[in-house]
Amino acid sequence: MTNNKGITYTVISCLAIISMVIGLFVYSTVAEKELTKDQYKLLKFYQLNTKRELTPFSLLNNDKPFTQDNLKGKWDLVFLGFASCPDMCPMTMRKLAMTADILKKDPEVLKKINFIILSIDPDRDSSKTMSEYAEAFNPSFIGLSGGIKDIYQLSLNLTLPFTPIIDSDEKNYDMDHSMNLALIDPNGKYFGFFKTPHKPEDMAEVLESVVKFSN
Repeated sequence: MTNNKGITYTVISCLAIISMVIGLFVYSTVAEKELTKDQYKLLKFYQLNTKRELTPFSLLNNDKPFTQDNLKGKWDLVFLGFASCPDMCPMTMRKLAMTADILKKDPEVLKKINFIILSIDPDRDSSKTMSEYAEAFNPSFIGLSGGIKDIYQLSLNLTLPFTPIIDSDEKNYDMDHSMNLALIDPNGKYFGFFKTPHKPEDMAEVLESVVKFSN
């Protein structure tokens, strides 16, 4: 009788250990994890080795002041473009809108991200124009304009180069600029960037990982 009890106890103990091992395996398999740097790169996102401070700037959001302090508190995905851009800018904005739509499945992540377009063409784009342009793609998107000096300095900080055009006699000119997207962390520091071409599904996956796991 004692031997039977010992065998029963041993079997129960073994089953408990097996259950625990299976449970840990299942948890490690299904639990959310931060993407690795290699996985980020496959999704065309490159995190800076050291977060970069931004030079102070003063811009306008629908005629209201917008400074580096406005970039704090949330993640900010920033695109530099212009409202009269015929193709690449609206295409990029549509992809940003699609990314935001994908992230609606996780509203806790979406509410921690600002989507921003900053005009590189202040001669033609007022802050009101840019606000209307951004909101045409998504009512929550932010459109900015301002002085060319501040815009250019911020573009250098974010490694999003463009060729400025100032006081041109030609009104229908095009502009040469980067199509990459800069990501700024909730402390207002340059965190990383998305290289073109952009895929909304990939950007959403990256943003979800970054927001949930990065400090």
